[in-house]
Amino acid sequence: MKVKYLLTLLVLITLLFNRCEESERGQYPIDSLPPNEVILINVENIPGGAILSYRIPEDDDLLYVKALYKLDDGSETEQKVSSYSNEIKIVGLGRSHEVEVKLIAVDRSRNESKPLVVKTFPLDSPIHSTFESLVVADDFGGIRLNWTNYTGSDMVVCVNTPNEKGELVSARNFYTNSRIGSGNVRGYESAERFFEIYVRDIWGNHSDTLKGVFKPLFEEELKEGIKRWNPSGIPYKAYHETYSIEKMWDGNINTRYLVQTGGFPYSFTFDLGKKLKFSRITQVQMQNASLYYTSQNIQYFQLWGTNTPNEVTDSFDGWIKLGDFEIIKPSGLPLGQTTPEDRDLAVKGHELNVDPEAPAVRYIRYVIVRTWSGDQNSTIAELRFFGSIQE
Repeated sequence: MKVKYLLTLLVLITLLFNRCEESERGQYPIDSLPPNEVILINVENIPGGAILSYRIPEDDDLLYVKALYKLDDGSETEQKVSSYSNEIKIVGLGRSHEVEVKLIAVDRSRNESKPLVVKTFPLDSPIHSTFESLVVADDFGGIRLNWTNYTGSDMVVCVNTPNEKGELVSARNFYTNSRIGSGNVRGYESAERFFEIYVRDIWGNHSDTLKGVFKPLFEEELKEGIKRWNPSGIPYKAYHETYSIEKMWDGNINTRYLVQTGGFPYSFTFDLGKKLKFSRITQVQMQNASLYYTSQNIQYFQLWGTNTPNEVTDSFDGWIKLGDFEIIKPSGLPLGQTTPEDRDLAVKGHELNVDPEAPAVRYIRYVIVRTWSGDQNSTIAELRFFGSIQE
């Protein structure tokens, strides 16, 4: 009998809990009177959309205002803003054309006002101005792209090329919202190859397509002949021989070069063994997942080069700057927090492009500007060099 009573009580509590949940998810209608229409004040046409300013109706239980319209592909979509806002933004349009928007006020009883029909004329989507800015050129192992995203909008620069069957397939997609962007498509032999490039947004709008035949420049990795070299004023240092500079090019990401800098900037040098016309470098972090993008790992650095080893010292006279570099965490999360993408890249290595105008050099000066956490002990697991080797 006692067990039966407890079961009944449990059922009643469950039903009560579910009723409470339902009451929190929505409100029972309190009337069937629709709110009045919103009053349009202004239409501002913008790239890919428009901003509609309005005056809300005087309705005590007004909940939100929504805008109904069609995208370029004919599909219907809507935007919503709360009753505390006096403007709404429509987005997702491609080419400039007249777009009819219905503004509707909705109250807490889900009553809807009569639609206010507004004619807008959005400007071309930002993808089109970005496409027009595209500059594509032959590069080591493929092509190099540069573009300007004038509005800083989210978009994708897409590159296709034929596979071994002659079928067009994706070579690489660049997801970007930076106002100035660039990218490289690599991994191809130095032979003429067809590429097509276009820009799309998150709503499926596409720009025109740039088509052309390009000839990737020959690229190879310099793996042999790298050795210690130290000019006057830059002595060799390592925390211990276990962490010698040679660990940076031993092909093993689980070993590393570690040095006590004593402060930044700090320089160390080495000899590539041959002149290299750089295309890029790859830098691998210390392989400790809890310390990726923190601790002794280097965040900012510079590369300098020379071909006159007996004429350079710790001053920068006679050195040629190859570039300023930053190791970027894809997620942008705070120090100590990482995503799977962050960790995968820390293992694979960060690919960094060298100024294509820089000359071929043999002797390298690496300048540590800062580690991720400011630690003066600095470390690199692997440093790889790519380009055209000059005999």
